[in-house]
Amino acid sequence: MNRQTVTIIQTFSTVREITIDVEADDHESAVEALQNGDIDVPAFDDPRWVTSWTLQSEEYE
Repeated sequence: MNRQTVTIIQTFSTVREITIDVEADDHESAVEALQNGDIDVPAFDDPRWVTSWTLQSEEYE
């Protein structure tokens, strides 16, 4: 039997989520302030971020 090379290609969907407290009159105002850049989004490497991965597909070539 001969040795064969096979490539496995996995495609994932990644979701990152963080919950923060924001000073605002109401929830809609808080979301709007984030969207407008009036409030900074936590840094990418902030440890409060939670990441989940979902395998979308797997192919073999």
